[in-house]
Amino acid sequence: MRRRTVAVALGALSAACVAWFGRRRLVQRARPFAERCRRVARRSTGRLRGLGYRLRRARPDPDVPDLVLADRIRSTIGPLERRLDVPRVHVMVENHTALLHGEVASVDDARAIEEAVSRVSGVAGVESYLHVGLTRGDTRPSGGRHEQASPARRRLVEAARAAGVPDDHAVAAVRAVLATFAERVPTDELDHVLAHLPEDVRSMLERPRRSGMPRRHDPRAALLGAVAAVTPRGEEVAPAVVAAVLGELRRLVPEEAADLAAVLPGELRRWWEEAAEPARGAGPETGAGSDAL
Repeated sequence: MRRRTVAVALGALSAACVAWFGRRRLVQRARPFAERCRRVARRSTGRLRGLGYRLRRARPDPDVPDLVLADRIRSTIGPLERRLDVPRVHVMVENHTALLHGEVASVDDARAIEEAVSRVSGVAGVESYLHVGLTRGDTRPSGGRHEQASPARRRLVEAARAAGVPDDHAVAAVRAVLATFAERVPTDELDHVLAHLPEDVRSMLERPRRSGMPRRHDPRAALLGAVAAVTPRGEEVAPAVVAAVLGELRRLVPEEAADLAAVLPGELRRWWEEAAEPARGAGPETGAGSDAL
């Protein structure tokens, strides 16, 4: 009798253990399945909303703040950037005008991005500083480093770094300053300046392309805004960055410094003439990672 009672108790205990472990295993298996279901539901909800917009021919509200519109633009062009295999485009919005900075491989790539941005609901115009043609020192997301940059380009990038720009934003900051500055220089004089510079610096002085909005009249605001669009703490460091880059450019083309001053608008002329000296030690051979530009 005692043996039978013990056997029954052991059997009940075994059954309870099996049930408990089985339930635990079932819960462990169910959690990933439930999470997958939630992800599918979220994606399906987003797709249904998008389909609803298209069926109703509706568009997102165009009357949104500039920061919201900038996020909307980034979300729109993200898949296009991956498909074109281009570095991330820096987006800034001012009064519903999209300012684009970055590097692309061809005119077609630039036009594709610019047209995609112009179609975003709320965008009134596009001011594109997208540089066409990846040159020495530029990179693709899927590739490695390109050919080593010229000493002149390294000097400009080191000047931006010394002014407070992080390493991975320095090239974009230099390009933003030079492209914005080049737009204010008459074509004949700009050609003289370009003749003294290596190809990978000339490419950074490519003027912006615009659609929908005229050029901003205030050169100071244009330069500061260009740096702020591509640099962390942009508004804080922009004045020092502009002064440092323009000062280094002036030292690269001493033969043209006076001629440039004569043709620049008043405020920009003062900035050109008073451009700050670079930080001590900044130059083509200083700074960590200078060979990786």
